[in-house]
Amino acid sequence: MDTKQILKNINNVRAVLIGDLCLDVYWSADMTKSRLSRETAHFPLPVVAERMSPGAGGNAASCMAGLVPKNLQVIGVTGNDWRGDVLQKLLFETPGLTPRIVTSPDCRTNAYIKPMRFGYSKEETEDPRLDFENYAPLPEEAETAVLSALNDAVKDADVLVVSDQMTFGVVTEKVRERIIALASEGLPVFVDSRNRIGFYRHCTLKPNEIECARALSLPEAALSEGTLEETWIPAAKALSEKCASQVCLTLGSHGAVYYDEKEAVFGKAVPVDPPVDIVGAGDCFLSAFSLAMAAGTKPEDALSFAAYASAVTVKKLGTTGTASPEEILQLTEK
Repeated sequence: MDTKQILKNINNVRAVLIGDLCLDVYWSADMTKSRLSRETAHFPLPVVAERMSPGAGGNAASCMAGLVPKNLQVIGVTGNDWRGDVLQKLLFETPGLTPRIVTSPDCRTNAYIKPMRFGYSKEETEDPRLDFENYAPLPEEAETAVLSALNDAVKDADVLVVSDQMTFGVVTEKVRERIIALASEGLPVFVDSRNRIGFYRHCTLKPNEIECARALSLPEAALSEGTLEETWIPAAKALSEKCASQVCLTLGSHGAVYYDEKEAVFGKAVPVDPPVDIVGAGDCFLSAFSLAMAAGTKPEDALSFAAYASAVTVKKLGTTGTASPEEILQLTEK
């Protein structure tokens, strides 16, 4: 794999991402400062620091922006709330990224708020997450605006990346139909979808082992263990045939399998010593793999490139993180 050449080729890719944008919020609480409440039988969390970054589709966009210095358009929806204000500000401040954000007063901005505690040891532990998401379909007016932004953005695009994460997200049935039509017309489309990966056709699908199992109506753990020839290649092939699509099946520490409707290519995972934080690694893999493939990289090299990018991010603890070209090069040269 010629990492420098891949990074050079990626510079010219005109990319569009559409998906469920989210705000990641980390609250660090110093429990040595906590005192029993006089009003309740609880010890409060004394928040001494907070940090915020784009999450979910926003994290995938940040990962792409770290690799593409220009020509990246991002389509998503936020609510008319403080989380949307912060998220839009973060995206607009990202170099090379052009947000096409639809703001809807009838939506709430997706957010994952993560209270982190530490004490005398300074080692942080995470409390149960506080999730903000929508529990009703995208309003018709917002859906129309999303479709308009998508049609405009892809006019000169080399690749479309889809981050379909939420139950009630930006990729409605109509939006998905338009994405499939674009793929059928020849636009390279790469899809990551938590619950609907099997609904896309003529795209390149990037499920993990659980998402692939669900799409094939298998038990969720059916692909967690196995062998390349007997388990993972057949699963990738089955999903490929079901959806008339290429499939990039990611398998965590086992690596990844790419099946192009004719043959399978295997990519090894990059070993990483603990401690690690795997949150956001899938977003990074999606970003690196789709951009590399759009730049004309051979599948086996694109798999390797994406594995190295993900290996960079998992060493960034307590954040989703991105991988810069310099960080990827440094790791590949070890």
